[in-house]
Amino acid sequence: MKLPPYTNQQKNIINLFYQFRYLKVLQLMKLLNHKDPRRIQAWLSDLVEKGYLARIKVEEKQYFIYCLDTKAKHILKLKENIDPAVLERLHKEKRNESPFIQKQIFICDVYLYFLAQKTKKQNLNFFTSQELRGHEDFPDPLPSAFIELIDGKETNRYFLEYFDEYTIHEIVRKRVQYYLDYCHDYIWQTNTDEPFPSILFILPTLKFRSHIQYYANAIFEKNLGDDIDLFLTTKNMINNIIDNQDIWQKVE
Repeated sequence: MKLPPYTNQQKNIINLFYQFRYLKVLQLMKLLNHKDPRRIQAWLSDLVEKGYLARIKVEEKQYFIYCLDTKAKHILKLKENIDPAVLERLHKEKRNESPFIQKQIFICDVYLYFLAQKTKKQNLNFFTSQELRGHEDFPDPLPSAFIELIDGKETNRYFLEYFDEYTIHEIVRKRVQYYLDYCHDYIWQTNTDEPFPSILFILPTLKFRSHIQYYANAIFEKNLGDDIDLFLTTKNMINNIIDNQDIWQKVE
């Protein structure tokens, strides 16, 4: 099959969509370190016309969100560690519900937050749940992302969980208990020979965060949770970070 032509930069864009699934022009500008939105839009429009990307209009805010379309699988299947099941569902990407799409959009904002916070000497690896598929050592269901922050010989690892405004308290409480059990079962420590990662929860509101803080404090005290580090913040704090403000509240 002869594919419509694409540039190296457009191939990079397709790879970014595999990682984050849904992106806006402003996010792509930051990811590509590119200052001209018109150039980004030209690349995207060309990829849409050629069937590599699909475009979703957000009516109430009058902007577009982009995602992969069917022809992208012929490029992505040449990459290592690509889940074939993901490639076979690309025709469905543009039909997913808005809350799911917005959740994926925010995960890219989280990555950009960590990218802005790291120092020049640090290296950041950020793996979305899409990229973690097939890795049996990870929690089930998979976290929103897995993060490695490398500073010289020291590596800090994090399981990231984002809970949107549609999430009920019980879901998050069960996730706290899951991570406690997962840590105490030594699944990660045995299979990876690495310390258990810290856990980061991003919650929809301050009130929600306070509820989970209270619950987690109580359950950790009962279950000897000293060997697990859980940090809480909110979506608004991620979106409105001021300088080097510490937005993470540790469960003690």
